[in-house]
Amino acid sequence: MKPFVKWAGGKTRLLKEIEQRLPADFDEWENVAYVGPFVGGGAVLCHMLEHHNNITRVIINDINDVLIEAYRFIQDDPGPIISGLKEMESIYNALSNEEQKQMYYTSRKTFNDMDGIDCQKIILFLFLNQTCFNGLYRENTKGEFNVPHGKYKNHRILNESNLWEIHDALQTVDILQGNFETVGRRLLREHVFFYLDPPYRPIVEKGNMFTMYDRTGFNDSHQERLKEMCDYIDRRGWHFMLSNSDSRSSDGQSYFDNLYNGYIINRIEVTRFINTYNATQRRPKEVLITNYQPPQQ
Repeated sequence: MKPFVKWAGGKTRLLKEIEQRLPADFDEWENVAYVGPFVGGGAVLCHMLEHHNNITRVIINDINDVLIEAYRFIQDDPGPIISGLKEMESIYNALSNEEQKQMYYTSRKTFNDMDGIDCQKIILFLFLNQTCFNGLYRENTKGEFNVPHGKYKNHRILNESNLWEIHDALQTVDILQGNFETVGRRLLREHVFFYLDPPYRPIVEKGNMFTMYDRTGFNDSHQERLKEMCDYIDRRGWHFMLSNSDSRSSDGQSYFDNLYNGYIINRIEVTRFINTYNATQRRPKEVLITNYQPPQQ
């Protein structure tokens, strides 16, 4: 089982590092609640559901309404989505490069012009995600998807068996859309694990960073509010792991060392094929922040 969308900052390449840094006794916990307030493409969600059978409650959330509705449609019945994508894949792969480009931009305009979110909009969303440049989802200030065409040959747009696997896995998952700050706060159990994957902060002060997963963006005030949420999680005696860039302030100091003073911060390298960092290196450092001591690596 793997994510059904490509997503900037996806964690597929980071799963080994995340797994190694779970609490040492994680698999001994009973009736674990797993909470993902920034689910994105869901790589960590898929991994946790496949590898940790002691997770009995799952809550996921994201600010992006089309993404969340895609999760809900797949949870309910992916059949109509599969039929629609199968037809679009067949048509797309039979076209010339120029015709594919025209189909892409026509589909993008139709997607942006649609009111509300129905099955057809989800089909277009998944088609665009698989055929746009690098699978990047980006909105302008009007809330319009504005990523250019990606140029693929004989491209596989539909993975039918994977969608059915995700459908089965989502049957016991609560799917929310909105503010990250309220997700999971009302849980009444001992063992709760939060994986927090917000839009990353720019590597350097005032640098550019891709945060436009929806029109609202994500700035330092959001990072500070997320820190307050982590403090709340810690006070409840729960556990969290948070991913972000190894960002520096204007004085060269680590932004997250200062913001998360008192918590455990590990630095790792991970290959990125979408340059969300405004940097030339493909293996920039990232931080994994926890409120517990991870096992020795």
